[in-house]
Order: sequence, then structure tokens, then C-alpha cells
Amino acid sequence: YGYRCVTEECSLAILMVILQSVLSCIIDTFIIGAALAKMATARKRAQTIRFSYYAVVGLRDDKFCLMWRIGDFRPNHMVEGSVRAQLLRYKEDKEGRMTMEYRDLKLLNDQIILVTPVTVVHEIDSDSPLYGLDRKALAKDNFEILVTFVYTGDSTGTSHQSRSSYVPREILWGHRFNDVLHVKKKYYKVDCLQFEETTEVYAPHCSAMQLEQKEQEWNRAEKTREKQAEKAALEIKYSQKSLSAVALVTSCEEPEEPVTASSQPPGEVSYRKAAVTLSRVSIESQI
Repeated sequence: YGYRCVTEECSLAILMVILQSVLSCIIDTFIIGAALAKMATARKRAQTIRFSYYAVVGLRDDKFCLMWRIGDFRPNHMVEGSVRAQLLRYKEDKEGRMTMEYRDLKLLNDQIILVTPVTVVHEIDSDSPLYGLDRKALAKDNFEILVTFVYTGDSTGTSHQSRSSYVPREILWGHRFNDVLHVKKKYYKVDCLQFEETTEVYAPHCSAMQLEQKEQEWNRAEKTREKQAEKAALEIKYSQKSLSAVALVTSCEEPEEPVTASSQPPGEVSYRKAAVTLSRVSIESQI
């Protein structure tokens, strides 16, 4: 009977204890690192961020706009997020080399919180690379719109990124997204089945540049018609004033009574006619 223990004379046992301690530290490090990496990665979180399969081009407040949707289908929402869109196009330089051209698309709502699905809007104005493209030119063009959504997770506080892209065949001209938000008296309801659904609406087949030029021409024609109408109204007003002045002068004249040479002398008659003429001239000058 008795017990065994490691003493300074057991060199092999001391070496085994040291190796066991080092190996256990290495194993613990790998296990903890794998657990932290699993918690920090956004693979499953990114799967809950969805982009609409199609982007649409339609009129919004009488202006052409490119629109797409982003939605978060997880119960706990993110802290904040920002959207960025770029147009990528292959371009050949003078030496025959192919280069990639990047142009940013200005968004009306780039800072969003996905409590409900959000429709991101890019207004096609003079600064947009889509300004001169009509419906046929858009379908034949060769470009890709890269959409990036950067957000902060609520559980880890780290930044994550989700990306998607749209090519010309995935852009629907003359469509709009169906409403997914239905407001009730005490709550609102989100219909996720309508997230991808679109409805065809009226939209001109011309480009945004041509539409703006037509609006400018119409505004100029409208201003010309207004000026002509004002001029005609002033002419009618002046003619009415002239007619009223003539009527006033006529009413001021006294009817000529037949007089004999014995009752009024010729000099007095000429004096009365001159007075009536002077009164008529003064009234017309006042008008």
C-alpha cells in the first residue's frame, strides 16, 4: 500500500506534464477562437437581408427614378445601415485595353433602418449615368448596378455587408412595387408575399433627358400663351376704356338748340363749341 507522485528524479513524468499543459492551452485557444469566429461571422445574418430580384424604372413625382427594395426578415433588427449603389461598365480606351468604369448613383434615402422593407430610390437627373437612356437603349446597354448595404448588428455590434447587383435584363421599365405595408388602427401589417411583386404602370418610353426637354418646351409654350392672353386682355380693357371715354364726352355735350340770329350772336355760338372741344380733349388726356 502507499501512493505515487512525481519527484525531481522522474524527468520523463515532468516532461509529460509540461506537454499536457501546453497541449491543453492550445486546444482551449482553438476552441475559444472558433466559437468567437462563429459568433462574429455574418453568414446567417446576411441571409436574412434580402434584395428584390428586379429593379424598376418609373415615374415618381413626375420624374424618372430607378428603384429597388431591401428587407430584413429577422425578428431583431439592426442598429443602423447605409446603402450605396455604383454603375459598373466596361470601357475600351484608345489603346484597346478594357477598363472598368465606376460611377456612383445618388440615392434619395441612403441612411435606412429596416424596420419594414424599404424602397431605395435613385432619381435619374442630369448627373445620373442613366440620364440619356430610353427604354430600348437601356435593354441593349451593357452595364451592371452594384448595390451594397453596410449595417451594424445588434447582437455583436460589428459591421456587416450584403451585396447584390442588377443587369439590364433585371430592370423593368414602367413598373412599380406593390405596397407591403398596411396600416391598421392599432398596428401595421407587413405582407412579405408582396416583396417581389410589381405592377405595370404608365411610363414614357423616352429617356429622362428627352422628357425634361419636352417639359421645358411645354413650359415655354405655356408662358407664351399666358403672355398673349394677358396682352389680349389689356387690349380689350383699353378698348373698353376708350369706348367709355367717348360715351362720357358725348354725354357732356349739350344738344344744340336752334337759335335765331336775333337771340344769340355768331360769336357766342363759336365760343360754346370751342369750350365743348376743350372739355373733350381734357377728358381724353386724363384717360
